[in-house]
Amino acid sequence: MRGDRREALERFERAVELPLLVLALVMVPLLVVPLAVDLSAGLEQAFVAADWFVWAAFAFEYVVRLCLTDRRWRFVQREWPDLLIVILPFLRPLRLVRSTRALRLLRLGRLVTVLTKATREARRLLIRHRLHQTLLITMVVVVGTAALALAVEDSSGGPIRRFGDALWWALTTVTTVGYGDTYPVTSVGRGLGVLLMVVGVALLGVLSANLAAFILEPPMDEEARTVDDRLDEILQRLAAIERQLSEHG
Repeated sequence: MRGDRREALERFERAVELPLLVLALVMVPLLVVPLAVDLSAGLEQAFVAADWFVWAAFAFEYVVRLCLTDRRWRFVQREWPDLLIVILPFLRPLRLVRSTRALRLLRLGRLVTVLTKATREARRLLIRHRLHQTLLITMVVVVGTAALALAVEDSSGGPIRRFGDALWWALTTVTTVGYGDTYPVTSVGRGLGVLLMVVGVALLGVLSANLAAFILEPPMDEEARTVDDRLDEILQRLAAIERQLSEHG
């Protein structure tokens, strides 16, 4: 029974990883925009409705995982950001948080918990698909290339004069955006730009391939059945070989 619940929990977590990451990213502008812009009454109601919809999805996910786990208290301690995401919206009607400053602090607290949730879901996805090493290598290449570009472009009279300029150029180049506001003028700098372009295209290919694999990935039950079928086929072949050997012997 415990093994079945653990397997059900793993299947559920695998199924909701990507949707939860998307919802967490959607929640960020829902929390940030009202802090920065004065919304009209209709738009504010739309933001509130979307906010509660995303909250309901997070609450459903948390309750299901809590019901499927064996050690609930340990789960509550380990998944405290998820618990805060569920609890914090209910603090708004209280008198202590009715002031504008308190509401802003509450919204910022929700933003921090949602970003924590998004970071954890992204980390799970990256580690499961072995993309964390690829992204780490890409970040090292970007920062290292920016430092080298600054060293060769600093005294060339080009637009890259500070590390911030070099890093901005490296990021826009590796993402194949290329705004054109900063660019290298030396031969070495342009060579570094070509390197970043190659890395960016390769990274885009790796991410696209993994996204396609994630979408087309068979469920765990189907994958397990496929493995069982292969094992049965191997056993049948071994049995046939054993019969042939015994007949010739």
